Amino acid sequence: MKRLNKIINILKEKELSLSLAESCSGGYTCYLMTEIPGSSKVFKGGMILYSLESKNKLLKIPWALLKKTQGVSAKVAGLLARKIRKKFNSDIGAALVGFAGPKSKNKVPVGTVFLSVNYKNKTETKKIILKGPRNKIQKEASYLLLELINDKIK
Repeated sequence: MKRLNKIINILKEKELSLSLAESCSGGYTCYLMTEIPGSSKVFKGGMILYSLESKNKLLKIPWALLKKTQGVSAKVAGLLARKIRKKFNSDIGAALVGFAGPKSKNKVPVGTVFLSVNYKNKTETKKIILKGPRNKIQKEASYLLLELINDKIK
């Protein structure tokens, strides 16, 4: 909670806005952002793009890339971060995609997550591998995305 307040305060101080595109976390990062009173001054909104179809139809992620990667890759995360920023006209766009389990796809291990932040027309994407049950992976990935956002705006 303290960490979230810090991120909100930095965004307010720098007069920056944020939007989020989430997949495997199911909106948990958006929930965390809205848990903090006053976050509406900096958090423009988010989208849960859980299916390949939603990624393609709502943010125009190329179908061939989605089919090849099952929606989980550094490229997909980076595109989502850029496109969500543009869609919401925010200063920062961030995205999270991955396989939370119970099964993996495309021989990519369960717990593989890509986090991406687009800020000042630069995109940084990180690959992480988390261990544990599905809900732990979802929550941990959301907190790690917020940490990456914090690192970019400091």
